Amino acid sequence: MSDKSSLDSIVREEKRWEKQFKIDQSPKVLTDLDIEVKTVYTPADVKDIDFLRDIGFPGEYPFTRGPYPEMSRHRPFRYALFTGFDTPEKTNERWKFLYKAGQPSFNIVYDLPTHMGLDSDDPRAEDEVGRVGIPVDTLEDWEALWKDLPMEGVPFNNNMETLAAIIIAFHVATAEKRNVAASKLWGSVSNDPLSTAVSKGTTVFPLAHGVRLATDLIEFSCRNMPRFFPVNMKAVNMAEGGANSAQEIAFVFCNALCLIDETLKRGVPIDDVASKFSFFGCSTVHVFEEAAKWRAARRLWAKLMKEKYGAKKPASMAFRFTGYHNPLWMYPEEPELNLVRAALGALGSALGGAQAMPLPSFDEAYAIPTEKGQSLSLGTLQILAEESNITKTVDPLAGSYYVEWLTNRMEEEIVKKMDEVEKHGGTLTAINNGFMTGDILNYFCQQQDDIATGKRVVVRKNKYRLEKEDDIESRIALHKLDTTAVQSHINKLKKIKAERNNAEVQRSLSKIREAAKTKENLMPYIIQAAKTYASIGEMTKTLKEVWGEYREPRVL
Repeated sequence: MSDKSSLDSIVREEKRWEKQFKIDQSPKVLTDLDIEVKTVYTPADVKDIDFLRDIGFPGEYPFTRGPYPEMSRHRPFRYALFTGFDTPEKTNERWKFLYKAGQPSFNIVYDLPTHMGLDSDDPRAEDEVGRVGIPVDTLEDWEALWKDLPMEGVPFNNNMETLAAIIIAFHVATAEKRNVAASKLWGSVSNDPLSTAVSKGTTVFPLAHGVRLATDLIEFSCRNMPRFFPVNMKAVNMAEGGANSAQEIAFVFCNALCLIDETLKRGVPIDDVASKFSFFGCSTVHVFEEAAKWRAARRLWAKLMKEKYGAKKPASMAFRFTGYHNPLWMYPEEPELNLVRAALGALGSALGGAQAMPLPSFDEAYAIPTEKGQSLSLGTLQILAEESNITKTVDPLAGSYYVEWLTNRMEEEIVKKMDEVEKHGGTLTAINNGFMTGDILNYFCQQQDDIATGKRVVVRKNKYRLEKEDDIESRIALHKLDTTAVQSHINKLKKIKAERNNAEVQRSLSKIREAAKTKENLMPYIIQAAKTYASIGEMTKTLKEVWGEYREPRVL
């Protein structure tokens, strides 16, 4: 970036300065990846960077600066707070509140039984229905969720992983009842059974079969839903499990490449497949590290798609992501400070070029977010996007000696971690033998030790503690599960099962069972079953009869 004589002069002056001010005698400063950070950075630290090769322009290869030419200059990144609690009807009310408050998208969280494919009337679901998200059992629940809300023209995003195919079947079936074609639906779904197997624990089927079902949805969407992103890779699962930035991106990239490989086997061209992938990851309060992480991820993804897979279209090489502040690093001590932490995480995502952002409420570490908590989170995003002026120019940190150096280092660390996965037998083997999970847990435990010893500062927790701390419930209003509404939901499900055409339901389930024994795409059969009001529990049980159940590996 400078001629050799200028660089030599800079290096000499830097050494003089370090000696004069005894910088070389200062304690080392490290990132969370144990990368040593210098006191200052100069052109000498980025001398090997070729601007056009390594940085370039937004909307063009290598996409370091962003997937679109003008990014958020004229339209803010999408506000995307996730909501789900009690029942579909209750969540419908919150969606309407957020929609009127300026959130132009619908984003959903499911309860644990729904993630696991258990109906709300299943004894195993007792006391879990509606507790950490909404229950979705049949098409009727989906119709209630979308009552008086538009399904066309507004993106819908949801965090369903293993059973994404069933949820999207409900979505397609409901849209068709409204005379909205599947080709007009816009949004995304996680559809990532691999990441949840690494660090979430809601994987339902053995991995090979989970990948098959995920690939069925990807193939179906590539051929029938041009505006829909059928896989939103969940880097967030690793991050919320305690992963560092290199683990987060490396593991999710390995998982993504596994799904791409499987879809290519179906005869879908790489430019059709890769353009359907998006990512959902976490940011922390470490603003510069996070911005560098996202820039490195974007450049590396572009290289992989172009050099490894031969993608030709820009959309196939463009890494698109939703950035979410990691609630793992939110704390009960003076909980209002979590809104500050979340704002810093959002700043890191914004400077890193996020396409969309949810923001956890300051109370989200303890319970379902309240309306007040979500209003503050949405307002924080809106201030960041529309008052701070950070979106006036694209990739404003580009050219920073430190950020460009750190972007390079982040890419190196991500590649090293991806190589470790290959050494452990590739993606599926590295998950099934517990390597990915164990690697994340080792890092997380180290971070907890650092917090306990004070090496990692957490304000009000291990430093600047207040003499007297109020209990949580005196500071924030915790969401209370509406048990009456939940019981009404369960009763409604029982009524649906009693009154629907059960012969038709059994025929549709039988077709799913037989198709699951073949290599045929299951999506048409699942959509048809959804239209008969077959439940998520019934469809999941049918597939388990053919495929069996996932068993978590032992982690050493």
